[in-house]
Amino acid sequence: MSFDQNRARALRMALLSATIIGLPATAIARQADTAAAQSDTLEAVVVTGFKQSYANAIRSKKNAIEITDGISSDGLGRFPDLNVGEALQRVPGVQINREAEGRDATINLRGMPGEYAKTTLNGQSFSGPALLRDNQGSPLGAFNSDIFSAFVIQKSPMANTVSGGLSGNVDMQIAPALSRKDGGFMKAAYEHNTLGDLGAPAATIGYNKHLSDNLAVFGTIAYKKENFRRDTLRLNNYDYLTAASTGLTPTQFNATYGQYFSATPCANNATSYCRSLSQALGLSAADAAPFVTSNTGSKSTNGVWSNSAIRQYTRMNVGKVWSGTAGVEWKPNDNTKVGLIGFMTDRNLPDTVQYFMTSYFSPSSTPGAGTVITPKGSPIQTNDGRYLYESYDFNNLTVLTSNRLYSQHQKSKGAIGNIDWSNEQWRLAAALSLSSGSNASVETSVDFVNYTRPGGGASGSLSTGLGNMDGFSYVTRPNPQNSIDAGANWTWGGVDDPVSWYNNGTSANSTNRMALEGSESFAKNDLNSLGLDAERFVTLGPIKSIQAGVRLEREKYVSTGYRSYAYGIQTSKITSDMMETSPFLKDFMGGTAGAINQNWQTLKVREFLDAVRPVQTFPGGGLSSMGLNIQYADGAYYDKNFTNENDINQFYVQAKYDTEIFGHGVRGNFGGRYEDTKNTITVLDRKVAPTNGIGSPNDFQTVQYKNKYNYFLPSAIFAADVTDDVVLRGAYYKTYVRPHPRQYSPATKVDPLQSLNKTLSVGSLSVYDTWVSIGNNKLKPYMAESFDLSLEWYNRPNGLISLAYFHKDITGRITSTSDPSILCPSDGSTWGFGALSWDGTYCTATALSSATKQVHVNASASYNLDSKTTVEGLEFNIQQNLDFLPGFWKNFGGAFNYSYTKSKSPAIAPFPGISKNNVNLIGYYETPKYGVRMVYNWRSDYPLNANGTYTGGARSVKSRGQLDMSASYNVNDALSLSLDVYNLTDAVRFEYENDRRVARWVDYDGRTITLTARATF
Repeated sequence: MSFDQNRARALRMALLSATIIGLPATAIARQADTAAAQSDTLEAVVVTGFKQSYANAIRSKKNAIEITDGISSDGLGRFPDLNVGEALQRVPGVQINREAEGRDATINLRGMPGEYAKTTLNGQSFSGPALLRDNQGSPLGAFNSDIFSAFVIQKSPMANTVSGGLSGNVDMQIAPALSRKDGGFMKAAYEHNTLGDLGAPAATIGYNKHLSDNLAVFGTIAYKKENFRRDTLRLNNYDYLTAASTGLTPTQFNATYGQYFSATPCANNATSYCRSLSQALGLSAADAAPFVTSNTGSKSTNGVWSNSAIRQYTRMNVGKVWSGTAGVEWKPNDNTKVGLIGFMTDRNLPDTVQYFMTSYFSPSSTPGAGTVITPKGSPIQTNDGRYLYESYDFNNLTVLTSNRLYSQHQKSKGAIGNIDWSNEQWRLAAALSLSSGSNASVETSVDFVNYTRPGGGASGSLSTGLGNMDGFSYVTRPNPQNSIDAGANWTWGGVDDPVSWYNNGTSANSTNRMALEGSESFAKNDLNSLGLDAERFVTLGPIKSIQAGVRLEREKYVSTGYRSYAYGIQTSKITSDMMETSPFLKDFMGGTAGAINQNWQTLKVREFLDAVRPVQTFPGGGLSSMGLNIQYADGAYYDKNFTNENDINQFYVQAKYDTEIFGHGVRGNFGGRYEDTKNTITVLDRKVAPTNGIGSPNDFQTVQYKNKYNYFLPSAIFAADVTDDVVLRGAYYKTYVRPHPRQYSPATKVDPLQSLNKTLSVGSLSVYDTWVSIGNNKLKPYMAESFDLSLEWYNRPNGLISLAYFHKDITGRITSTSDPSILCPSDGSTWGFGALSWDGTYCTATALSSATKQVHVNASASYNLDSKTTVEGLEFNIQQNLDFLPGFWKNFGGAFNYSYTKSKSPAIAPFPGISKNNVNLIGYYETPKYGVRMVYNWRSDYPLNANGTYTGGARSVKSRGQLDMSASYNVNDALSLSLDVYNLTDAVRFEYENDRRVARWVDYDGRTITLTARATF
């Protein structure tokens, strides 16, 4: 191959890189010449597979101006990882979130939650599957990785980079048609998941064709079945023992457990575990005083605790993913290139089902009427000062089988067209991106409950194992724990209990409660953008070009959602054979969870729902997508039905320079970006308070809020050639992230219904709660001022040793509070409760209260923090091919990267999800005929938000390591086979509360094995 041919080929690749990273034409030509000169050497070293993948990533990193990292296809048309998120976690600074169920494959970048990163496609904004909640991040599992050529993490964006990535941009790249080699490929794969012995086929076909030297087309379509399972033990809540929960008199309780409780009332402190004897007895301090003895508080004042809620849980994920891409590219002359790339993905999991076996305490102040536990052994002291029992026997426990059809559907589609023209003086470019994405989560839950009541509930025993799952043990009686009474006279619970049906008229007379409810959430996002760029090449000293551009972006997010309830179902069609012994008992959690409860029944939930529908429509209401009645009084109705639109105008200018300082080449750019945003939110506002638990659509009116904000975002980046092989890079820049649409709750929502607080009500005093959610229609983006520094040594061809440092000061983070010292206005605002007073603990509606009654107003609000959060860290990376060694040693290679991240944030808003330490160790052996790669990933402990359904208090995730393996064999030039095994170490995901012995949540996925055959033609 001649130098000119090499140069032409390298130029094509460089133009692709330039489109994304913004290199000037002179730099493109220089990059192409360098690549051509090295071409013969590189081809002698790099064959296909792992070596090519790592070499491509190193080459892209070296050629970029900004600080980047990435991965590329292994040369066999695949990323040897389970999904895109799993592949990206090999990149320094990227951490996969394994708490995301269903292999959504969301990631954290530089420790920050997924929402802080911007996902782009070939450097352009696009709409992926619309996100259903904040903190989520893009569900990368919605895309089949076969349609992509590479993934680049842009960590220090330039002024011309699409904004919105505070932690960085994740650019998913689809190579244009002219840069592709002619020919096609077909791939067939079969995935085997050891948990449940489940299989799933996959297939991909693609073809690239140069119709002439200047015109090419390509297309790829990929199919994958999803059929996998996750098993989980959830120790959802720990609570302190009380006289009611132990069935003891006040004197007996103090004698047995009083040494762990304070003799005097505890100060109000959200982070304190202090519990007083009066709290444990359910009495006022004055009424509890006669029972205080020298025993009280003699050992601790933080209470003695035990687990009070538990779930055995299996999730079956069943569906399919279709992804595709196609494109055409035309080069009418040496100066002009026109391209069009289309893409789509459709991930539909209609048959995903969640199977829960749930138990929880329901103690009563009436002796014998509620749950009663008898702790066994002695309690241990935990790190937070509490004392905790590992084991206890129980009676009259509420137990249920909860079965939830949990259909998920994620879609994205669009097209990106671009025109590039350049000569020796100018480069002009235009890019048009049209895209839309949608997401649907439809959960329909059916519970059969054996509930706490006189002479009812369940009895048995529990041992948590104190974090050692081998020591877990759980038994319940009677057997079966839950069943369907086929001859039941099912009676609806009424407008104040609309999700319930009882098998004998009323709750008091019944032995079985059936609950049917749903939660449906939909979002659609349309995003269109037009970008125009112009660059003038100049010779103004070190300045080599002046570049400017404009981008117009229009985004519309439409949210729909509601809760549904059980009115009008056909109960006569319910049969006892719809329930069966759980099919997951034999291999639950692969046998790693000790003595799990074998008394577990599951419902054939789809069969049940098909039988009880169609339903009768409640007067004045409507039906959900599942054909159930909509519950308008529930907060989900007014929270999830809205439209959020952003009209964004962006302008940037930057100068690129290339010079020498003391004989060392220095290049880079500096400039700024100005953006203004018009934000319009159209939302429901409640105009009539609900009179029952159902409500009406007529209770609401539509209101609109408008916001405006603008920012100037400076940036400066340099890359200095310390030597021919050592590059020093530095960057300063400002970026921001707009609030996720579901972080807004624009209209203030008041729930005037007074609910009795049984915990605080003591003696003759009854305490009632009301709730207010304060509107936050003026939320602003959160900003970051960032500094990056990276030292990179390209010690040999396809070798790299680098160390990077980053520092980010983040302001305007959005946080929530329910602190009554902040949210208790004396005039009561316009909430309708009259004057309010804060007594240092509670916000009380004085006009509604008396000597025998108190009404507490519980307000919550979200707002932009004034205080800053600092995130900083180090990223070390080494990648080496050992091809300089003799004999078989030359076939070895590998990589090691380590990331250290720490954050400092206000106490009111701790920063979740950051692991201080993250390690990847990669080793491979590869010849032209076969190759083997081993990858070990380890992530240290990290905290989670204390939010979400049935999560209890704040949690942390225990450190976890996972070993994966990939092997490939080239049968001939046209056929290759590969075997991939994920989680060879059979690692679990483990959550805990302050102390690892206070286990909260254990996820088990088992191992996954994939066999793939790929043919080229």
